[in-house]
Amino acid sequence: MKINRQLLIALSMIVAGGLTAFALINSPPQTDRQAVIAKLPSARVVKVAMESMRMDVHSQGSVIAHTEIDLVAEVSGHVIKVAPNFVEGGFFKKRDVLIEIDPSDYKLRVTQANAKVMEARYQLVREKAESEQARDEWEHLGQGTPSPLSLRIPQLEEKRAKLAAEVAELENAKLLQSRTSIRAPFDGRVRSKLAGIGQYISSGTVLGRVYSSDLVEIRLPINTSDLAFVEFPDLSDRNQSPKMAKVTLSAFYQGQDRIWQGHIVRSEGIIDKDTGMMAVIAQIRDPFGIEATKSRSPTVKATSVVGLPVGLFVEAIIEGRWVDHLAILPASALIKNSQVAVVDHHNQLQFRTVKVLKREREQVMISAGLNQGENVLVAGIPYPIEGMQVQSIFIDQSSDEAAIRAIENNPDNPNEQSVP
Repeated sequence: MKINRQLLIALSMIVAGGLTAFALINSPPQTDRQAVIAKLPSARVVKVAMESMRMDVHSQGSVIAHTEIDLVAEVSGHVIKVAPNFVEGGFFKKRDVLIEIDPSDYKLRVTQANAKVMEARYQLVREKAESEQARDEWEHLGQGTPSPLSLRIPQLEEKRAKLAAEVAELENAKLLQSRTSIRAPFDGRVRSKLAGIGQYISSGTVLGRVYSSDLVEIRLPINTSDLAFVEFPDLSDRNQSPKMAKVTLSAFYQGQDRIWQGHIVRSEGIIDKDTGMMAVIAQIRDPFGIEATKSRSPTVKATSVVGLPVGLFVEAIIEGRWVDHLAILPASALIKNSQVAVVDHHNQLQFRTVKVLKREREQVMISAGLNQGENVLVAGIPYPIEGMQVQSIFIDQSSDEAAIRAIENNPDNPNEQSVP
């Protein structure tokens, strides 16, 4: 009985184990599986909007005088008078006497030359009388044709030449006397003064340096590629109507931001071998506001006219030509200087070669290669790959480079709009 009971237990265990094994084989344990969903990279894009734009050109330079000369003495002598406005920074008008040199010696020369002229005239009159007398005597007593010497013709011509020489000497003496008064050759301003009262100066001595006040110039270097956008007179074509681009100059002067208006009048026509740039010349009329002050209404404040001093460093914006059908994008849109990445209808990146008309620090102007409404990658993917699947996130078209960099660090920017 005992053996049968043990056998029964053994058989029961075998049967239970078999049933368990059968159940495990036919019903394996269930485990929770979480589906892995791939997340697409976010591409910040802007929508292309074709527009017209004035291609302004930026430059900078210093103000220089249009005309600047050394004031030089043409006679010698002591300085007896200096005009009160002949000082550094002083204004003067054309024909103003700036310096006077002692004219005593030159007045004496005029008197002496005048006396010589009177003497030469007397000698000429006397010689004419003698010549006429010689002709009368020959007609009464002589035979044949008289010689010039018989009629005193050479002597008469000598007296005439002598008179002409003395008259010229008198005119020269008067000219030297007039040069004792050093007059301003134009309306202008004094840069430097080098002579004073009592000083003896020789002919050729520099008395000071002056420059004109009616016009100043600014030399503005620009890239040769930007010359296509700037209009200025082409002096090689005399039949061409002059076109002068407007230029706005600005500088921080007298504690405020100041603005002056002018025009581009010419180019230097030479490319600098070191910079590869060409300079255009801007002109500003009435830079010190002299004429504007004269014509100003009495109700206008005196501070409304601000002079543009020579030597001031200014920023310049040159008004450029208008160009149509341009795609204006953030500068970060460019890949390898001539390509952009376009997000197609399948949300895939497609590289596109474009024509860059102009590139600035924060934006780029594309004239060919893009169409209205296309989406262009500007940020979000540091290393774009052709055919890459992306999720487009629109950025406000007005966003600049700083805003795009901020978007990189703030995926939840409210100016963005996600596109599934």
